[in-house]
Amino acid sequence: MGRFTKYLPIRLIRDEEGAISVEFVLILPLLLSWYVGSFAFFDAFRDYNVATKAGYTIGDILSRQTSIDNDYIDGLEGLLEQLTWEDDNIYIRVSSLTFTTDGGYEVDWSRVTADSQVLTTEMVYLFKWDESHLPVMASGESVVLVETFVPY
Repeated sequence: MGRFTKYLPIRLIRDEEGAISVEFVLILPLLLSWYVGSFAFFDAFRDYNVATKAGYTIGDILSRQTSIDNDYIDGLEGLLEQLTWEDDNIYIRVSSLTFTTDGGYEVDWSRVTADSQVLTTEMVYLFKWDESHLPVMASGESVVLVETFVPY
């Protein structure tokens, strides 16, 4: 580099004219990526928030029921479609879990819409829901687990 600069006039080496234009051209793709990415992140968090609130609403509705059948769950899927503005690839899985005397969870029943699989006791331990997603309960107590699946 030193040999190259000795042939250039000092005035040309110290010339800073046009430096802002070069910096702008270098930074512009980063700024545009950040701007477009912020819309994608905002949209993802908005969809996550809407799906979570819809799940809370469906869970609240189910907590007030004494009898739940497959037709009722299918109707709740329609409600989920209305609340999330989605109609493709969404489904609901509703399960009743009991905390057993040996300190584990057991699935009493599970109902699901669409072509998904019902929740089993083995799946509860496979996904380790007992540690992070299920509440601490007394022996013999049961809980209704509502899972909503909404694609983004």
